[in-house]
Amino acid sequence: MSFTDKLMRDRETQIMAISIVFFVLAFPAYFYLAANNADSSAGLNTVNEYVIQGNLTYVELASGNEFIADGDTFPIDDVSTDSVDDADELNIIGVRLTLSYTESETSSGCAPGTSGQPAADSITGMTMHGDYNETATGSNNGDSGSHSVDIYWANTSLIGERVNMSKAEIMAEIDAGDIGLGAYSGSISVDAEAGNALPGCTRTDPGEDVTYKLELVIFDYEIELYSEPEGV
Repeated sequence: MSFTDKLMRDRETQIMAISIVFFVLAFPAYFYLAANNADSSAGLNTVNEYVIQGNLTYVELASGNEFIADGDTFPIDDVSTDSVDDADELNIIGVRLTLSYTESETSSGCAPGTSGQPAADSITGMTMHGDYNETATGSNNGDSGSHSVDIYWANTSLIGERVNMSKAEIMAEIDAGDIGLGAYSGSISVDAEAGNALPGCTRTDPGEDVTYKLELVIFDYEIELYSEPEGV
């Protein structure tokens, strides 16, 4: 009986033939995938000269405008990444609170040209996320002003830089994983000062008109092998 006839009629021969075909097809695929995984792992841990490219973008969590009286603190709370679509897919590396403010000092009982000069006020912003917090104070210098309060839990000094590291080391520095997910909070405090009034008039400064915006800082990056520019 020929092998073909045996294959057509004998069940054990059929099973053996199917097994041979399976291993012939499966083994190359297995070794191909294993080799690829090994190459990928080796590539992540191989030290090379890389450039970290990317862009910082911002996603708003809260914003508004408030008159904050001298000595008072305005809280920014009840904000979370739960309000951001697909937040778990974003590389959230920090948070930024931007403040701008305008002098509200007034004078009364003053003759024209004798009202004196306004004094500078101090506006303090604070941001917090988990164990991370930062505070910064700005001044309106008797007019208007602005400043920001920034926290980063990734190494922003690597952005745009050429480094001699492995990809795994770079990613550990610039990829925040899920650190940026969850609740955020902040506050704004005002310490207002009235300027010196000339004789016959008075100056008052009840507080400060403050516009604020609390934003997530997002970093989309690419890690590229460094190559010398042509002609160098």
